[in-house]
Amino acid sequence: MRKINKITNIFFVCLTLILTLFTFSGCVKNIKDPTIITNNNIKNVVLIIGDGMGQNHINNAKIHFDINNLIFENDYLTTVNTSSKSIGTTDSAAAATAMATGVNVANRKIGMDGNSILENIMEIAIKYGKKTGIVTTDNLTGATPAAFSSHTTDRGNSEDIVLDQVTSNINLLVGETHNLYEKYRSQFLLENYVMCNSLSELNNNANAQKIVANIENLKSIYNIEETNQTNLSSVVDFALEFLDNEEGFVLMIECAHIDKFSHKKNLLPALCEVRTLFDVANTVYNFALNRDDTAVLITADHETGGLKLANNKTEISNNLYSKKSHTSKNVPLYAKNCTFENVKNEVKNTFIFDICKNIVLN
Repeated sequence: MRKINKITNIFFVCLTLILTLFTFSGCVKNIKDPTIITNNNIKNVVLIIGDGMGQNHINNAKIHFDINNLIFENDYLTTVNTSSKSIGTTDSAAAATAMATGVNVANRKIGMDGNSILENIMEIAIKYGKKTGIVTTDNLTGATPAAFSSHTTDRGNSEDIVLDQVTSNINLLVGETHNLYEKYRSQFLLENYVMCNSLSELNNNANAQKIVANIENLKSIYNIEETNQTNLSSVVDFALEFLDNEEGFVLMIECAHIDKFSHKKNLLPALCEVRTLFDVANTVYNFALNRDDTAVLITADHETGGLKLANNKTEISNNLYSKKSHTSKNVPLYAKNCTFENVKNEVKNTFIFDICKNIVLN
């Protein structure tokens, strides 16, 4: 009996070690990324993130809106593995942190690996004299904008996120209305931020050095269930002009509601948000037209809903969703004005950071 107990104890010790190792290593795959070839003319990078946007979200939006070709489709590079250090699928916090810092972390972490603070691409860009900006249709405490602008052990620590943004020195912060920003108005003003609440106020403060804007209803203008939406492309157009300078800039743009509607298996509003991302891409590409100093990356943090592909327009319905949660499906990465050697059919999401950092250090 004593021998059996000893064997049993050894078994459970080994099992605990295995589970512990799996918990810390998560599902992160060992993927060798392509080599980035620096283009000496590139000084700006714009990263467009469709939260929850898989390839079938893009393809179904094209079908629904009768779009044959997208401006960025000729720049297709590869697919992105979105796994985090946690067991199961990633959340937006870990996925955004990977893209912002180049480090895979556990779910819910914002700019941190365990208790260690990770330097994000905005902080690096500021250090090298570049302007920085974040535009999101979520509020600015959302996981994706937070990962590019703050550090906290849990994505739910909204006040910690806002206080980090106060001292971030990011030139432009734009998101949906959130009362925390009014609560900390005096702190933002002390850091020389101008506070705005609309696109017209943004345009009236184009000469400011730093702006934080909370704008109501940044949902898609194609969503007929909404009224009085602010056109995201107009906000992006402002951001590009506001940040453009001789030293260059880094701008992250997030279309957040693709994910939010997909969690509800509400396909048509989700596809409207994808269509808005198409418009944003057109705006950014028009900015980059006839100039060779701006790289554009278009990707997603993860796929939401296990969305299936419709064969035609009549099949576009909520039934195309297979679940309400995030999935482990790879997401697309499109890259303009970026050159790579040994391009693979799969890269890690940390590769997004590598590209941005390469441009910033160029």
